Amino acid sequence: MAMSDTMTASAERAPANRVSAGGAPTERTTAKPRFSSDLPQVWIGIFLIAVTGFGPSLVGNSYWVHTFQLVNIYIAASVFQNFLFVDAGQKSFGQGVLLGLGAYVTAIFFGLHGYPFMLAAAIGMGAAVAGGLLFAFPALRVQYFHLGFVTLSAAIVFPQLLMSLDRWTNGINGISVSMPELHHEWFLGLSPLTIIIAVWPMIALWIHYAIRRSKLGRDMRVAAISPEAARSLGIKPGVMRFIAFIIAAIGTGVCGVLYLPAVSFVSPQGFNVELSFVFFFAVVVGGRGQMLGPIIGIWIVFILPNIALAQLVEYRLLIYGLLTLAAVMLFPDGIVGSIERWRVKRGVTGRGEQAFRVDRFLDTLEGGKDSQPSQEIVVEVRGGTKKFGEVVAVDNVDLKVRKGEVHGLIGANGSGKTSLLNVLSGLSRLNAGSFAIKGRNATRMAADRIADLGIGRTFQTPRIFREFSLWDNLRIGIDARTGVGSADIGKLADALEAEFAEDSAELLSHGQRRLVEVMRAVLKEAEIIFFDEPAAGLSQSERANFARLVKFLSRRMGKTIILVEHDLDLVWDIADTITVMEQGRVVASGSPEQMAKDPAVQHMFVGGRRA
Repeated sequence: MAMSDTMTASAERAPANRVSAGGAPTERTTAKPRFSSDLPQVWIGIFLIAVTGFGPSLVGNSYWVHTFQLVNIYIAASVFQNFLFVDAGQKSFGQGVLLGLGAYVTAIFFGLHGYPFMLAAAIGMGAAVAGGLLFAFPALRVQYFHLGFVTLSAAIVFPQLLMSLDRWTNGINGISVSMPELHHEWFLGLSPLTIIIAVWPMIALWIHYAIRRSKLGRDMRVAAISPEAARSLGIKPGVMRFIAFIIAAIGTGVCGVLYLPAVSFVSPQGFNVELSFVFFFAVVVGGRGQMLGPIIGIWIVFILPNIALAQLVEYRLLIYGLLTLAAVMLFPDGIVGSIERWRVKRGVTGRGEQAFRVDRFLDTLEGGKDSQPSQEIVVEVRGGTKKFGEVVAVDNVDLKVRKGEVHGLIGANGSGKTSLLNVLSGLSRLNAGSFAIKGRNATRMAADRIADLGIGRTFQTPRIFREFSLWDNLRIGIDARTGVGSADIGKLADALEAEFAEDSAELLSHGQRRLVEVMRAVLKEAEIIFFDEPAAGLSQSERANFARLVKFLSRRMGKTIILVEHDLDLVWDIADTITVMEQGRVVASGSPEQMAKDPAVQHMFVGGRRA
């Protein structure tokens, strides 16, 4: 039965009825709760920024006008810190340096050398981007808090550098500027500067939201969470980190340019290391990854110590630390993050064994006519040897895989099966020998380049991302395509999106997570798929569905599949060719019938058909 019949039948039911992943109709009187509250948080954030950005001007309070101009600049900088910290996975403690570069270089060219403000601002932005590049290059080599220490050193050195270069920066005396045209009130007490500074953090929120919802944003988060999975999907983690730093540098550079007319003065003391701490602590206190987090975080971390506790201003660093400690202890996910976590646990539920099944969706795939494996060799290993120190994981292996066949790799634990898949995926390099994919020598290719040859991959431990909805976990397979998708896969994707757009992947069982990873490879439309123990953790019915899927991919869609699996019953049922490995070597290879009679394989059947 085609998927169109299923969808038509579903559409004819009452609106409250939906078809479950297992195919049985279920009654739903209410719509699914949102998996993500990012968009509502953006709107709430815009409202709060508008109130604090325009409100003081409307009531004529000049003190709070100036205060919230600075607050909104810091909110925008914290939004980009949030993006860099969570979406790109980069622990930077030096964002205050980028803001300082934008402000100081603009002040030098505008205040000291008389350049037009827009030209000076462009140069200041260029300086901030150059600073972002300096942070991005170490990010190609070091990660996590090691990168944090590199950027922290820049934050510590920056004010000293400004004082040392007094010939250009005016040293400790700083630089004063006057821009009365930006402070002139237009209407209702609002000045151009007030409007610009209130609108910029709103734009920053939308930029963050738009990136997160885009292919680029998903690629960045996958690269941040699992670089191995990213490379197997054709994503270059280093490039993602580099792009993230440039985006954050541009956004923070704009904040630096706006800082100059807002304060009308820059000095080295204004860009001490504590400024970078403010942005970082604001993200942690407000809630890492939450759109509303930087706003709430800045209100608590900046306004409270600098305004409400102004008499204790010399203890600001201590207050920053105490506030962050208290917030983390009371709200482990940050204030907004803890509320969001409670909302998700309360409203987003799983569906037990029916949470994710592939059998219903196989009907969407029409495919072509049944076909048999051809004689064309699409994967060939010649004398492949992989060592880890003195341990030989893959020992002089020769392997040929025909186009369109299901090729089973079996053997005991430690026999080198996964090590061989990692070599073929580009996740590790051969010490000797070579291998070719689709006639191209791929021995020294990077994993992302091999993935772009049309390779799909699953892992022993499924790479499932709890930050994504179930549908987004699948959609990253579509993102990884290198060509135009087929109509069949398009219909499959539409059905999956309709069913799982608001479902949580965190609630899936281990077996269901494996099926999600399998379906992700299907959506990628890879020509060659490596399955690494995909049946582990599956129930009997799920194993049967998986076997049906593999046969469909091979026979109806012409996919080539290399299957590493311990369930010999499954392998013998679906494989065209079986290769047996032992201690890194290939000891036998042939059809299932030949392997069942081979003495080298007989010992694997002792006590049952599992190896």
